[in-house]
Amino acid sequence: MKLALCTTVALALAAGCSVSHRSDDFACNSEQRCADGRTCVDGFCVIAADSGVVPPPLGDAAVCPSQCTSCNTAQKTCTIDCALANDACNQAITCPAGWNCNVLCSVANQCNSGVSCGNATSCTIACSARQTCKTVACGPGACNVTCGGNGSCGGQVSCGLACACDVTCRVGVTCLTNGVTCKPGCMGTMPPAFCTSTAPGCNTCQ
Repeated sequence: MKLALCTTVALALAAGCSVSHRSDDFACNSEQRCADGRTCVDGFCVIAADSGVVPPPLGDAAVCPSQCTSCNTAQKTCTIDCALANDACNQAITCPAGWNCNVLCSVANQCNSGVSCGNATSCTIACSARQTCKTVACGPGACNVTCGGNGSCGGQVSCGLACACDVTCRVGVTCLTNGVTCKPGCMGTMPPAFCTSTAPGCNTCQ
């Protein structure tokens, strides 16, 4: 009986020694933020590694631009999928500045209010549905436009100042490419290539 009592007392003392007394200096609430490196857990600022909570990235580093239906923030790639963008592809599409943009015009009669890549790092535009992509304006980066649906690219497709520009028509479809403007000296063989970046001097991308 004495042995059992001693064991119980010893365990109680050991437990008492392990109690962590939290200082009011580290108290937090919804209006009081913790210092860098700490996270508010149960009303106290604790080091994130000890709390088991991984804090979210600071700032907007993990936020996709509003134009994108999906993105990779590390590689700065933005996908605009018209099959997922509801009505957005019935409006003018502007690729986000500084991003590599991939526009999927897979819904008939969409991407017709203009696709602009003026400030994008690069653009790949797939006009796979019929009557899509009436107006496309490439930016200074690499630009690749595929006119894959019947009656696609029926307005103006301009390579502008793109460092490399390829505009192609998928074999077996009727592409309306009378308004295609290539870089000087970079006309392709029609069809299927209307503009090409493979000709000498037509790819100046670094």
